[in-house]
Amino acid sequence: MSKFILLFSLFFGLYAKDLNIDDAFFEKYAKNAPNAKPIMVRDTDSPKGRYNLYPKTLDIKTIARFHGHFCDGLVLAYVELTNALKKLFPNGVIDRTDLRVVSKNSPCLVDTSSILTGARINHKTLSLDNSLGGAFIIQQISTKKAYKVELADKSFLKKLKAKEKEIDNKIKNHQKVNPKDIDEIEALAFDAMKYMLFTNPDKFLKITELKNYKFKFNLKDIGKRSDVVNKNVKR
Repeated sequence: MSKFILLFSLFFGLYAKDLNIDDAFFEKYAKNAPNAKPIMVRDTDSPKGRYNLYPKTLDIKTIARFHGHFCDGLVLAYVELTNALKKLFPNGVIDRTDLRVVSKNSPCLVDTSSILTGARINHKTLSLDNSLGGAFIIQQISTKKAYKVELADKSFLKKLKAKEKEIDNKIKNHQKVNPKDIDEIEALAFDAMKYMLFTNPDKFLKITELKNYKFKFNLKDIGKRSDVVNKNVKR
């Protein structure tokens, strides 16, 4: 590495640290949001190891960093799943070795559900079902106890969904998606995120226990990634 590149890297690293560029992806208002509180999770110590002696914390910011952005889909999944998990683990520690999930094939929903629960497609513990929309089915493997969590009130998403449909139609018809479209949908998404993060979940969530639920692994709804289609639209 040349001296110039080394000096530039050091300078930019310090500059980025001063400006908190590394955290620019995360909305600061979410830090203390009541519905974004960290959860406690339990795993194993190694590939062939035993349970951890102590649980660890997992927060929404870590999930957003892994997922790539902080968005309405991620927030929806986090709020829905963390509230459903309380039903399965009333002691507050989520056993990520003992869960399976059914989710719509969405980058945001699948990433969040996988990180929160430890469910994975390659282990056949994460199944895809687009008919669920924004809902999830989550089951504790050892007890077979299962819950469906969904939105009981979707009115706060009406404008956002209309704009999403408009943009999807433009893409489908090979029309140009302009910066104004992206600005508008992001503003609507931020409004929806704030609602989900700060509103009592009892007002917009419905959690139903599924008696005698039988989990079925399914990949028929596998498809292309949808969150990168507008990555080259100018700002």
